[in-house]
Amino acid sequence: MIKIVISTIEILVLILCAYFGYKWANDPSGNYEPWLFLGGLVFVSLEIFRRYEIHFIKREGKNLTPGELVKHSEELRKQFQKEIYKCRAEKLRKDVIIRHVNRMDSYPEVDGKSKGISPWFRAGLLDTYHKGILVGLRFGTLSEGPNGYRFTNHKAGEDGYIKVYMVGKIPYEFIEGVNFDGDEYYYFPHIFCHFANKSEPYEEIVFCEEIDMGNSHPYYKEVAKYEQVRKNSKSGGGEYFA
Repeated sequence: MIKIVISTIEILVLILCAYFGYKWANDPSGNYEPWLFLGGLVFVSLEIFRRYEIHFIKREGKNLTPGELVKHSEELRKQFQKEIYKCRAEKLRKDVIIRHVNRMDSYPEVDGKSKGISPWFRAGLLDTYHKGILVGLRFGTLSEGPNGYRFTNHKAGEDGYIKVYMVGKIPYEFIEGVNFDGDEYYYFPHIFCHFANKSEPYEEIVFCEEIDMGNSHPYYKEVAKYEQVRKNSKSGGGEYFA
């Protein structure tokens, strides 16, 4: 949203500068220099804002240097991979609880009246990827459409073309910490996250097909982006993923 506003301002300023430049060329005696100077000042200010936006706007999440992020990510990667391998070897449940660090007091109650994503919810810990972890949010099918995969239209009797997981990609940068032992309410791991991307803990949501690699080692192959599937489903597809 911020980038759209900045781009809009830049376009308007560019049009105004072109207008005053044209007027100045036709009437050099006119007092147009202050307006052109102001336009240039706006462009410089916006460029500075683009480069140092992170320092001007306080966002939810951890403020880490590149070195700190590497250390933080590697520590979490090792912990999560150990937990994932343990669950696979012992055939344990993959459940985890995703919790919003800014709304810790909302647990364990559930407020169905709150708008937006819940302050805590259950998901499945599927795997790691180069920036974080993959959590399974739902399981269902997709169907093929003219522009790619779309939601299966179960009301029309479709069975679906491919079985997939709806997967949330949570970067290590969004994870504040983990309690792998659970608590008196839920004994599986609690992952404490910053909901730092549009009030959600995900970098993005994708659909993945589970590929059996043998020896109880699945691979989650990304087949489509959630936003693209939702867009494709507006014409002829199902209303939701199931």
